[in-house]
Amino acid sequence: MNIALIMLAAGNSRRFGSNKLLFPVDGRPMYQITLDRLKQIKADLSQEFECKVIVVTQYEEIRKYASEEEIQVLINPHPEKGISFSIQIGLREHQDADACLFAVSDQPWMTTRTIENMIRAFLRSGKGIGCPAFGQEGKTGNPCIFKKTYYRELMELEGDTGGKKVIRQHLDDTFVYELKDEKQLEDVDVPLMEKGCYERNGQ
Repeated sequence: MNIALIMLAAGNSRRFGSNKLLFPVDGRPMYQITLDRLKQIKADLSQEFECKVIVVTQYEEIRKYASEEEIQVLINPHPEKGISFSIQIGLREHQDADACLFAVSDQPWMTTRTIENMIRAFLRSGKGIGCPAFGQEGKTGNPCIFKKTYYRELMELEGDTGGKKVIRQHLDDTFVYELKDEKQLEDVDVPLMEKGCYERNGQ
């Protein structure tokens, strides 16, 4: 089993007001937290699967850090085209992967163990798509993982539409990994700069 772990880190952070991927959480830029997490997952799963870590970005600081960590970097020259374009940049380079996991860079509380356990459970399920969820209402989130069956549909996405569109169309083939902690699904949207922390959008 060959799995590509693709970190999407090319967004323009319009609501945030600055590059939120560089915003410190617990003293570290958010992008580093996610990238180091994926690197650890690759190491932890190396005896079970063949994994590769990739980052898709427009930012020089992220490119430099990833290169120093010997992580493949793919440049997104048109971030204005939305998250779908970053997904497709990653997929074009890794069409041979049996599955691609897409992680966003603004979920600093999603844990390494959760992602590893989700990947294992997803592969045991025999389903073609996997994602985490919390609560009775089944609030879903990232990261999402797709087998080759769905690469074509991902390549047809447009604008700021991510993999959830594909998931909604194939709920019968989607494995949902239930979380016990909703905080892992939280993303950092709006900073409270005067407090040096963050505020979830709408709260």
